[in-house]
Amino acid sequence: MRRSLRLTPRRTGPNFATIVTTDDFDHASNLSRPGVFRLNLGLGRATFERLVGSIAEPDYTALDQSEPDYTALDRIIPHPVYAKQRWISILNPSERTFREVVLPLLAEAHDRLAAKRTRATSPRPGEGKGLAAGRSPDHRP
Repeated sequence: MRRSLRLTPRRTGPNFATIVTTDDFDHASNLSRPGVFRLNLGLGRATFERLVGSIAEPDYTALDQSEPDYTALDRIIPHPVYAKQRWISILNPSERTFREVVLPLLAEAHDRLAAKRTRATSPRPGEGKGLAAGRSPDHRP
């Protein structure tokens, strides 16, 4: 099963978080174990790099390991497939980790995508008025 958290109720378009419970998309996390799920979050560059290092040179020492263990529970790791898009994962976060780490990251992921969507749908300076809207500069409604 896969559930996506999106800004709109549509099933298409970008999401900011997903919960995956099967190995249908990749096998790195061994999600076929009973009760195991993976929470994935899309983050900004600064937060991603603070948590797992840069995409080009991951710093797994920050994770206390030489490379990510994609099967470890309750640890932040780069997403096994989408790390290059600055997604992180955590398998079965504990209540404490969820409260102290995941909730702020979830809010950041949401706010980041919402801001991106607002920028994409906002008119650019000069749009919607005057000549840009097909009116003469002296047009009065």
